[in-house]
Amino acid sequence: MLAQVSQEELRSKILHAWEAAQHAWVIPIHIGPVDLSINKIIWFLFLGAAITFVILFIGARLLKDRPGAYQVIVEEVYGFGRSYLGGQIGQEGMKWFPYTLSIFVFLLTLNIIGLFPDSYPVTSNLSFTATLALITFVLTHYMGIKRNGAGTYFKSWVPAGLPLKILMAPFMFFIHTLSEIARPITLAVRLYANMLAGHLIIFVFLSFILYAGGFFSVAGAMVTVVAVPAAIVFYAFEIFVAVLQAYIFAILTQVYIELAIYADEGH
Repeated sequence: MLAQVSQEELRSKILHAWEAAQHAWVIPIHIGPVDLSINKIIWFLFLGAAITFVILFIGARLLKDRPGAYQVIVEEVYGFGRSYLGGQIGQEGMKWFPYTLSIFVFLLTLNIIGLFPDSYPVTSNLSFTATLALITFVLTHYMGIKRNGAGTYFKSWVPAGLPLKILMAPFMFFIHTLSEIARPITLAVRLYANMLAGHLIIFVFLSFILYAGGFFSVAGAMVTVVAVPAAIVFYAFEIFVAVLQAYIFAILTQVYIELAIYADEGH
């Protein structure tokens, strides 16, 4: 049955949620040739930022001697950040865990929001993940230069004790430069691809029902028995992926910044 469906029809049905979001809930804002219009994607981005602000900023300022459920959540999130994000290489890196913890909570919030019907998975947008990855890239090298000095920082990109150093040093510097450029690319694509793939898998399983004739046809009912449980399983797995990918992005951001901070110590 799928073989009889054109690629354009399949693309239209499966990717409708992504394409429609660009033209839904739009508030047009134009400054000259620059389009700053707010659409469904931006609204959910604002919602994720607001929830993150409530959890981390406001929650940290409403502490009580007898904590309620809200304070317990805030304290557990803070404890998680101190234990599993900051100080991966040294104690000086602990200064950056508030930032990486905020990134973790922000991404996790957006990932979970994207699992609700009629929402939009912001982290499945490459422009958004690439922007966050670019911020990590800039902060990493800013801290490396600030902490060590430009000369020492870039010198650390070439391992000490190389044979044929005149020839090998430029080569190793070039290789390290490529690896530094690859870091933000892999950060952005990993988060984007995992979140996009998870949602597409769920849509594909549910689309089998449509192409089999719907819920009320014999073929559709038979497909439903298999497709719906499979979609539910993948939906539950997507919750795990949402947590895991938010953590991976945050922990790699922390590690990259700390590696730059301690570049002169041979880490």
